[in-house]
Amino acid sequence: MNCWKSISVEKDIGMVRLLFLSALTMMVYFMIYFVFFTTFITSEPLVDYGVLFLTILLLMVFPLHVLLHCLPIWLSGSKARIRVRKQHWPYIYYSANGTISKQTAILSALFPGLVITAGSVLVSVTMPHLIHYMAMMSALNIGICVYDFLHMKQLSRAPKKCLVEEHRNGYHILYDNEFTKIRNQ
Repeated sequence: MNCWKSISVEKDIGMVRLLFLSALTMMVYFMIYFVFFTTFITSEPLVDYGVLFLTILLLMVFPLHVLLHCLPIWLSGSKARIRVRKQHWPYIYYSANGTISKQTAILSALFPGLVITAGSVLVSVTMPHLIHYMAMMSALNIGICVYDFLHMKQLSRAPKKCLVEEHRNGYHILYDNEFTKIRNQ
């Protein structure tokens, strides 16, 4: 296996740009989501459960997001671990042990965005008095997903039968090309 490409979204784009893009995406997504649902879905008054309820909902997004990243990896038969890094500030992350297929890596990158957004839309439709909470929760998740979407964009350009391996600063895309097979025979 040869390393076809190394991916490091933070290194390619820069942490400041990534945070700015994430914050901008969150704000735009919140405005579109909230305006759409309050205009077209319901005119029911919103119910306020307080700051504690909002804080708990928003804090639940982070572990749920990481758990949903791991779910496709676990279902594919590979191992993944959820950890907390405590160096600068507490940070929840996941890491896959060994290599995973390109399809599993793409599904793992997209899964939290799809599931949490679909869940937020479902709750917004069935309980319209909670639209503002679901809009904030879904917007925070989409802001976190910006990194995943950029990672998935680079993964989608990789060869079909490649493997993805995590390393300290990003990912290696491993590919066994025909030239290597012929040379090794």
